[in-house]
Amino acid sequence: MSLENFNSAKEMSLKMDKYQNIKAFITTALEYIKHPSETTASVLQRNLSILSTTGDLSVFDPGTIVTAEFYVSLYNLTNALASPIPLIWSVLDVLYHACRNSAARHALIHTYKFAPMLSRLLETNLIPEKRLKVLKLLQELTYGVKIHSQEAHLPHLISILTQWIMQSKDEEIVSLSLGVLINLCYKNLPAIHILMRTVDTKALHRMLLTLQSNNVNTRVQCCKILIIMEQMNKDIPDKFILEFVMVTFQSLVAALADIDVLLLRHIVEFFDDVRLNEHSRSVLISYQNYADDVMNIIQQLEKTSDPECTALIMEFLLSLVKLKIPSLIPFYPKYIKVAMQQVTNNQISSKALMLIKTILIDSRRSKNFNDLISELDLSILMTVIGNEDDDEMDGKSEKRSIELNSQLTELIQLLLEMSKTPNLRAQVTQAFSEQTMRRLLRPMLEQENLISGDNLPGDLVGDSATTLHIYALALTAELAMQNSSWLTLYSELIQKKQIQMMIALALFTGDGEVKQKCLQLMALVSFPQECVTAVAKYMCELEPLVLIQSRTGITTGIPVKSENYSNIDMTPLFSLAQEGQLDAALEKLNNFLADGKITDIKTSAMMELYEYKLMAMKHAERGMQASHEAANAHATSLQHRLAQVIAESSRLHQLLFYTQQNYEVLQADKIRLNVKLNEAEGESKKIHSIQRQEIHGLKKIVAEKSATIEQLSKIKNEFDCAMKKIRNLETKIKDLTDEKTSLELKSKDMLSKNHELNKFLNKLQDSIAKRDQIIEIKEKELAAGQEGMLALKQENEQLMRQCQSYEKTIAEKEENVQRLTNELIEFSRMRDMIYHLTAQKKDNQNETS
Repeated sequence: MSLENFNSAKEMSLKMDKYQNIKAFITTALEYIKHPSETTASVLQRNLSILSTTGDLSVFDPGTIVTAEFYVSLYNLTNALASPIPLIWSVLDVLYHACRNSAARHALIHTYKFAPMLSRLLETNLIPEKRLKVLKLLQELTYGVKIHSQEAHLPHLISILTQWIMQSKDEEIVSLSLGVLINLCYKNLPAIHILMRTVDTKALHRMLLTLQSNNVNTRVQCCKILIIMEQMNKDIPDKFILEFVMVTFQSLVAALADIDVLLLRHIVEFFDDVRLNEHSRSVLISYQNYADDVMNIIQQLEKTSDPECTALIMEFLLSLVKLKIPSLIPFYPKYIKVAMQQVTNNQISSKALMLIKTILIDSRRSKNFNDLISELDLSILMTVIGNEDDDEMDGKSEKRSIELNSQLTELIQLLLEMSKTPNLRAQVTQAFSEQTMRRLLRPMLEQENLISGDNLPGDLVGDSATTLHIYALALTAELAMQNSSWLTLYSELIQKKQIQMMIALALFTGDGEVKQKCLQLMALVSFPQECVTAVAKYMCELEPLVLIQSRTGITTGIPVKSENYSNIDMTPLFSLAQEGQLDAALEKLNNFLADGKITDIKTSAMMELYEYKLMAMKHAERGMQASHEAANAHATSLQHRLAQVIAESSRLHQLLFYTQQNYEVLQADKIRLNVKLNEAEGESKKIHSIQRQEIHGLKKIVAEKSATIEQLSKIKNEFDCAMKKIRNLETKIKDLTDEKTSLELKSKDMLSKNHELNKFLNKLQDSIAKRDQIIEIKEKELAAGQEGMLALKQENEQLMRQCQSYEKTIAEKEENVQRLTNELIEFSRMRDMIYHLTAQKKDNQNETS
């Protein structure tokens, strides 16, 4: 087996190992949905437990066919399970674990839309532990959600959340409920309108103000929801914004100390959104205490070891840098020092590199730029590449994870900005050589090492490698201006069809900066016209596929079957004819009222007509809401199917591209080999003609010698055959003699044994006859015993009947005795009375006499 085949087999086994648990879950989930059983449930529970504890979060990266099918299966399983089933909580554990992957969380929120379905689990009778689990997951899956219409599940969800906020005594439940409510209402006017209509806003305001003053943990969230509700009026007071800034810094320090990732995320993201508002931005800049507050945060950050909290603080510092606050410029070297300490951490690396890059861009013309440069250490920055596994960096093991691509992209952008500074260009070329860049782009530079179709990205639009390759090409172009080695690499790269395809794809799907970078590259003098033509060609080929994928982000239907309308009777309250008559009657009444012709009609009668009309309209509204809910569910189902189809079509499209590249390489190899083959054929013909003459002379000699040798060999063979036959016959005679002797001995033994067996057989026959006689005697005795037993049974039954008759007679006698006893007692009582009366009478007579 060749080394190349061995490496290919190794890659396939690694990929199978990576997605083995997900594929097992998909198979088991489909089986459980079709035929639920305890055995399937236990297997499914085991698969979910493995997925909820996996250390490789890249298995949840969206875009591949396997993950698309995994999320659809997980959605269908969640939809099929009810809240009392323990399996649903294992599903929640998997979803919560997958949310640690930012790309997976984005897909769960915007593509697969798990949040509306999970809102059904929020019930008033839910125990606190499960309530916390659902709220934590909902807070993850509603972050950044876009709501474009009044979804069917929102009234129920917002009502439950506000009820817990206003009534619950558990601070954690209140905090999480506030977090979910903020996610729903932030930049979502339909949710805000439902909130205003569902609850008493004044009571909610009072409760939020109470929570804000009494509870430090929910202070930022209360402030945030109050600002969101104030935004309905489009007029937020400056004092309110400044108070929010002060609360933000206080809560950041507390959240860092408590390692509260969810609260930190709310603070950082909302602060950045406030920064983007023009009016709020000017108010934020006017805050006077930035220096002290930022120093407190940095001091607390040095005591924190949690990577997620540190990454969020990096984002917050980046927002402060983008505000361009003069009082914070002296802190930039401190920022870079803190960021350099976190570059080696994979979870923080991309945020730290982004912060360093932004500071360099904003401070390039400042006085303290040299101080900033002194804090940079390229040897530490290169650990982003050095501390990764060689196979993963080379693209051999599997497709690079999204997180790794993000880190490499930020590193390349930072090196690009550093290379624009003359003082740093030499350091960049020394630390980051063209060989390192070749290693980074090896899957594209080496045709024979192209990745297989199974490893191709399923999400062509969202593939993070596109941005990486564009910035890598931009860095190569920048360094090629003054270095011949980099110029060679640049010339080689822009001729590669894969790079041309990446440029075309980036022009379609990249953000503004990436598109600008592509146009700048194509505008360079060193970018040939034929490469521009190739990019345009690939753009035409990619256009249908990219447009189909980009449309998937427009879908906003929420696929949840709400309980609010599941049991509503959809039978029309009025028929169409009755409703038409009611409308006509109301219209006539309006006309009479306008003309002043109504004098004797009671107001109650008119109100009753309007009530009927309102009832009909409400009934129609409920029907339309149910239809809207069903349409949302169907739209989500179609979106899931579309995601799977797009993943497959994109994979096939990329596979076709790489197949074409391999085909072109094989064609070039075929032409080159044909030339070599023609040259070899010419030389072989010359040698063949010389050798034919020599062979012809040798053949005559060989023929004569062969004839003599054949005659001798025939005689020798005949002699050998005769000798072999004689030896064989002698051996056979000897064997037959020995066999005959042994057979005679065996025959004698068999005769003696046969005689003994006949004697033994006769004895056995006699014993069998005696036993048969004994058996017949015993059978007769058994029959006689059974007859006696039958007679005894009959006699027993007769005695039982006599006994029962005697019992009845005894019972009758006892009744007679009891009756006679009673009569005797009565007679005795009468006698006593008579004696008493007689004695009394005598006494009376004695007295009278």
